[in-house]
Amino acid sequence: MTALVSRLGARRAPTSPRVFQSVVAITALATVVALATSSNDTVSVAIVVFVIALFGIPHGAVDHLVAATFQRTGPSASALAPVAQVSLLRFHLLYIGAMAAYGLVWLAIPGVALAGFLLVSIHHFGQSDLAHLGIDRWHQLAIQLSRGLFLVGLVLVANLNTVAPVIQRMGGFDPTSWPWLAGHTALWSTVLVGQQIAVGLVVAPRIGDRATIEREVFTIISLTALLVATDPLIGFAVYFGLWHSLNHLNVLANVLGHSTSTAALRPMELARLVAPRSAVSIAALAILIGGAQSLGQTELIVPITLVFVSMLTLPHMVVVERLWKAKPPLATRQPSGRD
Repeated sequence: MTALVSRLGARRAPTSPRVFQSVVAITALATVVALATSSNDTVSVAIVVFVIALFGIPHGAVDHLVAATFQRTGPSASALAPVAQVSLLRFHLLYIGAMAAYGLVWLAIPGVALAGFLLVSIHHFGQSDLAHLGIDRWHQLAIQLSRGLFLVGLVLVANLNTVAPVIQRMGGFDPTSWPWLAGHTALWSTVLVGQQIAVGLVVAPRIGDRATIEREVFTIISLTALLVATDPLIGFAVYFGLWHSLNHLNVLANVLGHSTSTAALRPMELARLVAPRSAVSIAALAILIGGAQSLGQTELIVPITLVFVSMLTLPHMVVVERLWKAKPPLATRQPSGRD
């Protein structure tokens, strides 16, 4: 029975059908509003910072508790011993150390740091969106990589002229100076969407669940419209907050509920757990943004915010990687108790 539940759980979507429908509806609304109104830089910056603070930072604020669950996973614990055996203090020191090390890379070699951030984002977004499929290794890797390229690439390419100044401030280079890219943004956008559809068609027979396939069709349509039609900051904010972070928060509710032999944590229970470390991270981000404003460098707010997110993402991704590689994945186990 346990094996059966685990297999069924591997095909379980990160969010419920009702939540997914709401996310699609909000995404469609954001797309329509973007098409009907002109973009406002101040509003876009405010929205992306707000979404990162409300959803982005909290979705990684209980990594220490997720790591602790590796100690309670029976036979799978041995594969996760490097995290499972560290003390809480050492875990935080390693986490902060990884953030600081990546921060130094940003200071010393910003172009390399930016390339690393993009590669990490491609892997992390693709994995978080689709790891729940639980199909064979190579098809799983293919669909995850394809999803990550689709998301990160479309944000950058569909509105290249808008994104380019941020990239230049973060990485020190201007992508609009590359004729092969800047002169063919529509073509590259089509390629990015097309490769996601093509890989999806190859992988679909491996999934076998019609509801999951239909969900992915709606996902591709919704995100394509969003990322092409909206200001890239708004598009990123909607995806990062409602698709990526909200999905992961739901996974965390299941994982942490399972670790205590209860049902999935209720929203307020999860909010209580994420609040302390979220508050510290949000305060640090607020200090950085306040410093930029006080110096009259408001154009640095978005780069600073994204660099800060990248520093948090590196150690967070390590924890998430171990979460999904547990056998069976902790993130797909059905909690006991209430549905």
